Amino acid sequence: MKNLVIIIGTILLGAIIVNTLVLGDSNSLKSAAEGIVSNGVNAIKTIKY
Repeated sequence: MKNLVIIIGTILLGAIIVNTLVLGDSNSLKSAAEGIVSNGVNAIKTIKY
């Protein structure tokens, strides 16, 4: 029974971490990556050939 509680707790903790870090709206890895990619695209567009 103790092992079952530990397994369920670990799964819930993992789901919370994934939800906040990866799938979050304002302060997540996804929004940070979008900002970095947009900055990189803008830098590439400003290069004079």
